[in-house]
Amino acid sequence: QTSEPQPESEPDLDPNPEAPAVCAGLSGPREHADWLGREGKHVDWLEGEGTPRVEAGQMENEDFCGVCLNGGDLLCCDRCPKVFHLSCHVPALLSFPAGDWVCSLCRDVQRPEVEYDCENTRLSSSHMTKAVSYGLSASDQRRCERLTLLIFCNILSAPFHEPVSPLARHYYQIIKRPMDLSVIRTKLNKRNPLHYYTPEEFVADVSLMFRNCAKFNYPDSEVAQAGSSLETFFQSKLREVFPSLASPPTPAGDSDSEDCDALRREGVASRPWPNSKEHCYRKRKRRRS
Repeated sequence: QTSEPQPESEPDLDPNPEAPAVCAGLSGPREHADWLGREGKHVDWLEGEGTPRVEAGQMENEDFCGVCLNGGDLLCCDRCPKVFHLSCHVPALLSFPAGDWVCSLCRDVQRPEVEYDCENTRLSSSHMTKAVSYGLSASDQRRCERLTLLIFCNILSAPFHEPVSPLARHYYQIIKRPMDLSVIRTKLNKRNPLHYYTPEEFVADVSLMFRNCAKFNYPDSEVAQAGSSLETFFQSKLREVFPSLASPPTPAGDSDSEDCDALRREGVASRPWPNSKEHCYRKRKRRRS
């Protein structure tokens, strides 16, 4: 029998025929990074962040703000997948930049590639002259801003973003010096009269926040365990940014008091995990280069 002539098959243009066409079936970001590696793209993992850093032309930015985990008008970093609301970034920005932009996590602390349009740079000349005469040096300021943003972007930091509610029973009877990330962020502003003079003051406030957490909450509660893990994370980053200031995390029992123990026996000395915010699925506004 004579068969009909078959058309010539298309040449196989796929250099790796065994690889899936659209990365189908990958269950996690690390497998996705392995796929990018097989394709010959540069991959660099951000420690503790859980997202791959790839070259700018091949990078997909995240869908939600790295701090508040909500959508909306987001500013995209050109060096990492992180995106931020202008007010969530540390330092906060006043407007979307026109050119390339990098976040505080990626910006060089010694020779910054970009200058931020924030409150610290929009002061009058007299205020600027006064601001640079005291407080943190420019490089130390950027280091402290990077550490603060690293903590904000850690998912375990949700209970520490804002002050504890006055409705929390007995909290302000036990904790005489409250501290949270919003206060630390405010004191990083050089216009604030309580602005930090040295990096040691900044580290002391962060350590106080963790001590307060260990003092008030049950050791096995979600918030206490989150505070302990977050303190370990902060110390690891502190060793990279300020090696001379790093110290072992404070044991949970060091800051306990008799009053707190009595309230724990009554079952009232514990902070609840904050309610998660609803995600906003509005289309984000990308920066135009």
